Amino acid sequence: MRILYVIDSMTKDGAESQLLKTIDRLAPEQYEVYVVLSRAEGERVTELAALPCVRDVATLTGEGKRMKLLEKAFALGGIINSVKPDIVHSWLWYSNFLCGLSRRCGLWRKIPSVASQRGDYHARYGKFRLWLTEKFIYNTADVLLTNSAQIQNQLSQRYPDKQIFSIPNLLELPTEEWPQRNRDDTQEKVIVSVGRFAPEKGHRYLIEALRFIKPEDIAWSCTFLGEGELETELGALAERHGLSEQIKFPGFCEDVFSVLLTADVFVLPSLHESSPNALIEAMGIGLPCIASDVGGISDLIENGENGVRVPPEDPEELAAALYWVLTQPNFAKELGRNARATIQQKFDSTESMRKLEDIYQQFL
Repeated sequence: MRILYVIDSMTKDGAESQLLKTIDRLAPEQYEVYVVLSRAEGERVTELAALPCVRDVATLTGEGKRMKLLEKAFALGGIINSVKPDIVHSWLWYSNFLCGLSRRCGLWRKIPSVASQRGDYHARYGKFRLWLTEKFIYNTADVLLTNSAQIQNQLSQRYPDKQIFSIPNLLELPTEEWPQRNRDDTQEKVIVSVGRFAPEKGHRYLIEALRFIKPEDIAWSCTFLGEGELETELGALAERHGLSEQIKFPGFCEDVFSVLLTADVFVLPSLHESSPNALIEAMGIGLPCIASDVGGISDLIENGENGVRVPPEDPEELAAALYWVLTQPNFAKELGRNARATIQQKFDSTESMRKLEDIYQQFL
């Protein structure tokens, strides 16, 4: 089977990591893979090109100037007609939209199209962008894939005649388990948040929440792992609240688990999510987690049982949850144990790949 994947770029973000893991698990004797990067190369393009199944990687960029959207749509159509794939599988909104536009232009209508939606489009976008989504993504794709049962249900209600599937993320959890340590009241409690520094990740609300946790009540520090356009703004916000000594921005971390295993709590303050890798990984090692009650988070966290869900954009509620988890060690341990059990039950990479390949096979 020949598959052509389309994704924005090969950066270090979650969707890109999932695509790498997906292609790496495809048997080279059964699959040929071609990849089109619709916006830029990204730092992981060499890693992508080295995978056994991958035959070629193309980037849609003009010579000395940026390609216009319609130019990209026709260029993509030319690549598809040259490669002649059995399936075109796109990832992320921009690439999903580009594939839909190219297909609507009549450039490759007979080739099956699969679109992966990672995130809650209806929570994230306004009316115009949702109209574009419906016209050029939902109406043109033969299959919609999501990684959240909650979002699958929402989409199935809106589009009952469309094939819509939920496939859990592929996981590579370490064998180590969070050490359920008892720190005395004088020891510093470590808070960790992982994610790209973008508005939808809600990091500013975690910084605002930390204002309410007084050092005389709890000694704490908070590490934000990641990169992004808001890093300077978030640093300035921490400084404005007099928290620069306690809040750290060390940048992107290759070995996230080494940091998580030394933390006391993980926080995901996002404004919208589907099934976030960072939260799944933190829960998977048994770390107590607090996350915004949005999108597919309810698929993962049963409030008060294996984690804590809080309203998004609510620093005071987040601060209260943090205070409770950091001051109730037995409760925190129980959350962590239950979180690890949940992830072990819900996520099976072999089963996720079987589901994906079954979807591919129906088109042969």
